[in-house]
Amino acid sequence: MVSLLATTIFLALAAPAAAADGDRTCALRMMAVRGGVSYSYELPAVPGEQASYAGPAKKRGRGPRREMIFNALLNEAGERGFRLDYQAEVAAEKGPPRPPFQAQGKVPLRPGKQVLAASAGDWKLYFRLDGKACAGEKGWEKAGTLSGRLKCGRLSYPFSFAYLTNEQYTAVLYEEPAENTVRRLTLGLLPGPSAFDGTFRLQYVLNLREGSRVITDSQGKLLLAPGGGRQSAAAGRGCSFTVKASR
Repeated sequence: MVSLLATTIFLALAAPAAAADGDRTCALRMMAVRGGVSYSYELPAVPGEQASYAGPAKKRGRGPRREMIFNALLNEAGERGFRLDYQAEVAAEKGPPRPPFQAQGKVPLRPGKQVLAASAGDWKLYFRLDGKACAGEKGWEKAGTLSGRLKCGRLSYPFSFAYLTNEQYTAVLYEEPAENTVRRLTLGLLPGPSAFDGTFRLQYVLNLREGSRVITDSQGKLLLAPGGGRQSAAAGRGCSFTVKASR
């Protein structure tokens, strides 16, 4: 599991896409939400090509201005519709280089329908795909949902991912609970292939630090059944990890 994720996500800008025929261009909207504040950007996306953005985000609600880094690969639509490979980061416009929220993974998208791709702590990440180039009659695939919580004493971090099996999902949170103190949560999930009865093994990596102090550094496996109950595991001294899979 060491290769599942690095301790931080490095979001390098993708190479610029080649000039594309306007008839093939879709509109891909990313929106990160925390409480009553949202940060968004709409990116032109051509199926089969990489797209990226780094710069100011459009803000709605009362909150600090922020910037976004967004890398995307909208896969060509197959029999099950479009799949999006994404890397997203929301960062302070000014100040130390500690982005409060990062996420990456892969999610199916149905044109015209907003999807909650990932959430961690107080942050939520949504995607929406629009445009005539991405319309049509397809057997649209629906993702399952992995949701759960890491709890360490009074600290509690809920999370969720719209997931596909055999794909990796990660999230990183940075918090500053007190002056000169930084708390970082790193979460990685890898849902394995489904068995004939739909069950699958979930590999997970958890790391929670406050300054130089390690609160938990844990990894393991849980057997999940979509639509089944919640599974739990100890995650180090005073910490527990719970997760369930929904259809």
